[in-house]
Amino acid sequence: MDVEIRNNVVDMFFPRQQRELQLTADQQIDVLRRSWQSHDAGWQMAIFQRYGWDEGNRLNKEVARQIGKGAMHRLMKHLGITGVKDIDEFRRIIDITTALFYPKPDFDYQFEQLSDTKVVAIVRQCVICDNVIRGGVAKFYECGCFAMQEGWYDALGVDVERTLGKCLKAGDDRCEITLHVKSWGNPRDSARSLK
Repeated sequence: MDVEIRNNVVDMFFPRQQRELQLTADQQIDVLRRSWQSHDAGWQMAIFQRYGWDEGNRLNKEVARQIGKGAMHRLMKHLGITGVKDIDEFRRIIDITTALFYPKPDFDYQFEQLSDTKVVAIVRQCVICDNVIRGGVAKFYECGCFAMQEGWYDALGVDVERTLGKCLKAGDDRCEITLHVKSWGNPRDSARSLK
């Protein structure tokens, strides 16, 4: 495109004062993440108020699983992978995905490999849990993050059994979630390594 035409288009759609108020990439990401979290919380509360907690939790988990599956498919496409074939790759991809959707400092977590088929997730800080507790609805609310993660596993083609030990929502000092990969699905030989 001709430089003069480009500059005229830029001036037409992005006046100079707007261009001077540019956000950094980190600021843009922060605005988008927090907006998504606000939308998610508002949508959930509207569903709970309209349909009650049982149906609201069911619908929230159904939608979260679909969102998780779609998000993982998009991430896999960008990473150039088609699946995972061992616990190292599994741990790496859930670490990458968790960092994207549940970023620090609002979330404090780590993953530890326990065996060739097991990883434990330790969550010490969860802003969503904090808000649920502060809102006085912890005894009614069922965490949607587990359903979103099930969508991740669906997209990856792995069968994962999840066991919740300690739980922040129940008053523990952390969530302890053991992920046992029962089967690796059918990872393709062409899958690019995540190492």
